Amino acid sequence: MPLAVIAVIVFLLKILDIPPVGNWNWIWVLTPFGLLMLWWNVITPMIGWDKKMAEKKMAADMKEAEETKRKNRGF
Repeated sequence: MPLAVIAVIVFLLKILDIPPVGNWNWIWVLTPFGLLMLWWNVITPMIGWDKKMAEKKMAADMKEAEETKRKNRGF
């Protein structure tokens, strides 16, 4: 996520033409966005972080559903 913040800040500095970023070539300004796409679409699935996060969310949802069922039964 820090890379996304850096990418947006650098992009805004280029758009607003604030030195020294205003003088940079567009390829250097857009490089962080390319790295983010690489990270989210290639590296994260390759190392399995997306599946781990999905499993954690599914476990939390199942726990919440069980608690709701328990409350509705009156226990």
